[in-house]
Amino acid sequence: MPSKKSFLLELSKKFDSLKKFYYFYNIYVRNFKFLNKGSQFGEDEYILNLFDKKFKGKFLDVGCYHPTRHSNTYLMYKKGWSGLNIDLNPLTIELFNFMRPRDININIGISDSEEEKRLFYIDELNTQNTLDQNQLNFLKNHHNIKDDEIIEKKIKTKRLDKILNDHKFFDIDFMNLDVEGHELNVLKTLNFEKISIKYICVEMIDHNEISIENNQKIKELLFANNFNFIKNFDYNYIYQRI
Repeated sequence: MPSKKSFLLELSKKFDSLKKFYYFYNIYVRNFKFLNKGSQFGEDEYILNLFDKKFKGKFLDVGCYHPTRHSNTYLMYKKGWSGLNIDLNPLTIELFNFMRPRDININIGISDSEEEKRLFYIDELNTQNTLDQNQLNFLKNHHNIKDDEIIEKKIKTKRLDKILNDHKFFDIDFMNLDVEGHELNVLKTLNFEKISIKYICVEMIDHNEISIENNQKIKELLFANNFNFIKNFDYNYIYQRI
């Protein structure tokens, strides 16, 4: 009869195998069509064309969601780039660790302060999970999200500048920012004199007066730090530092 220790070891191996199968399913089966095309609107190809074909750069993806699906950094990774990916969904980071081991993958909510905040949670792998009350209103009004579909959780947040300092991640060729209405909170923590970013792609959706005002502040912040707008793909706006 096997010992309790050996039984638990075998059980953990089986559980680990099931987890890996689940990761495989979420990447190679459920999202098979994204293995050749990551970005939703072609942002990745546009950005890559701004660099030499043999260049292998560094990216920062805040609100990374999924290693392939609607990812503006997946094609870059395939071409030899590497970077730092951050998301508040634990499953997201588990998928990144499984598929993109060259990257640094961090499970944390990003904001302008380090404290406990409310997370409006819909699903373990959902782009619409948000820290932003105004964004939640947008989801209810425009995406038919019902109150009983939303769970309020408490999570600890961290400032992006602190994470970049911790990892000495200061030279960034491309930054992608998509944090469901919380973009301004993230950007205003950065010291652009210390951090070099060549290109930024940031999601900005003008759905009400609050979002319009916040997005205007984003544009002003970027302009004040020598970023010029060069291209938008629907609600994703790309800026180049000059």
